[in-house]
Amino acid sequence: MYRFVILFKRTNFFRFFCSLKPSKIQFYTVRNCQILALAFFGFFFKFVWVVFLINSSFFLSINHMLPSKNIELIGTEFHWMASRIDHLLHKNVSEFLPLPPVDEATAYGKFITEQGFTDADRVMLSLAFISLFNPTILSPFAVLFSNPEKKSRFGGIFSEQEAQFYPTVRTAIFLLAGDDPEMMNYYVSYFNSRHLLFTSNVLLTASPEGNKTFLNQQLIFNDQFIPTILHGAAPSLDGDSGFPAKRGKRTHTMKDVVLDEKTITELAKLHRFARNMKKLWGLPNSSKYRQNFIGIFSGDPGTGKSHTAEAIGNELNLPVYKVNFAQLVSKYIGETEKNLERIFDRFSGQPTILFFDEAESIFSKRIEVKDSHDKHSNNEQSFLLQKIEEYNGIVILATNVQNLSQYFDKAFQRRIRQIVTFSFPEYPERLRLWENALSPPFNYEDGLLERLAKNYQFSGGGIYNIISEGVIEALDKDTELITFQLLEQAMMDEFKKTGRKYEICTDDKVMQDPTKRHGPGYEQRKNF
Repeated sequence: MYRFVILFKRTNFFRFFCSLKPSKIQFYTVRNCQILALAFFGFFFKFVWVVFLINSSFFLSINHMLPSKNIELIGTEFHWMASRIDHLLHKNVSEFLPLPPVDEATAYGKFITEQGFTDADRVMLSLAFISLFNPTILSPFAVLFSNPEKKSRFGGIFSEQEAQFYPTVRTAIFLLAGDDPEMMNYYVSYFNSRHLLFTSNVLLTASPEGNKTFLNQQLIFNDQFIPTILHGAAPSLDGDSGFPAKRGKRTHTMKDVVLDEKTITELAKLHRFARNMKKLWGLPNSSKYRQNFIGIFSGDPGTGKSHTAEAIGNELNLPVYKVNFAQLVSKYIGETEKNLERIFDRFSGQPTILFFDEAESIFSKRIEVKDSHDKHSNNEQSFLLQKIEEYNGIVILATNVQNLSQYFDKAFQRRIRQIVTFSFPEYPERLRLWENALSPPFNYEDGLLERLAKNYQFSGGGIYNIISEGVIEALDKDTELITFQLLEQAMMDEFKKTGRKYEICTDDKVMQDPTKRHGPGYEQRKNF
């Protein structure tokens, strides 16, 4: 409660009312007084709501996670903003106020440092953050908004319905440059839609009705980053609708993944890079070294490619974002490149894993140009290669293609750091997969576990599907015992999906006829 009283006292609103003198009241128009009244009552109700939250057990649990130093740093940033606005609008002091020092031990300070934000970036970030958390600091702009001459200096948007001032890019530039035309020109060039604040999705913009100029775009703090600034949690980078990548939700680790020893050994290289990625980026002259890890996971469907990528991410606290191919590729010329640019710009330099499934669909070879469609396809490939080259981070491409050298572009192959082959599980792996797939209170009938693992060729994905159906059957029959009869129909359906005949097939029989395990067309896929 005390902290919020301090923040309130630091606002322009508090100081404005304390400084009012009878001789000055006559200069405030009726409209300005109405604006002030609405803003004051808006703040009052918000303040009451905050007090309620502070006294609730919910907010206390959150407040417990917010170190006092972090709150103090954010409070000093708010105070700086109030002072800067007061200097520019009321005292005509344009000399730039030094920003408070950043404490890297706090969540907010760590975020600023890791993102590489400059002081100018901090001003724009704070402006958007204040607009969300303490908009009364911006009330002096609302008071002067009805004056066209004043309004043209600082821009912004005023909502009469909400009695609130919303800052724009122009507002941030005014806070940085004041009325200095040279500094203003500099910051107009410095801030654009390709600036890190916007490509990293920390700040969003919205166009006022009838005005699409970037300077007049409303600044919006992306609430996906609120947990990051308040208590250091990793941001969710997929919050906006329509973004063609979504964060994986599963929580398993490598202890839950069943792979053969050869594959586990191959994954050590990726593990090593992921553990040391942040250290690499922090090295002096780090640009001398490759800043990314491009890996290919190759193997039949269901052999654990995406499952493994998520497990590595969970184990090393690296969020895994899966690219949605349907949302990525567009039939309209230039749209696919825009989607790719959004993805790579947003995740580059972020401690994350970017996962492309069915990668052969977009990372294929460039072809001989015969018509405009071929030319456009080659342009997409060239653009993709450029973005891969510039990307800082981990990219994993999953594919069912076996013969990678004949399918992927040679220029792209040069950028690949490692190829990991996910083999179809043999009997020992299948035994563990069947065992891990079922949890209490359910259990297998005697001898069923070994029978399933030995006689039926299923990948981990297939086993997961079969057990999921079997559990539903068991629930329907009100039993906890999983029998062969409960699973058989699901097994038949799984064979049908892959175009295989439902039959007993041991590993020895696979040696004689691989199609019994991999399905028809195996040789063509192998030599594709």
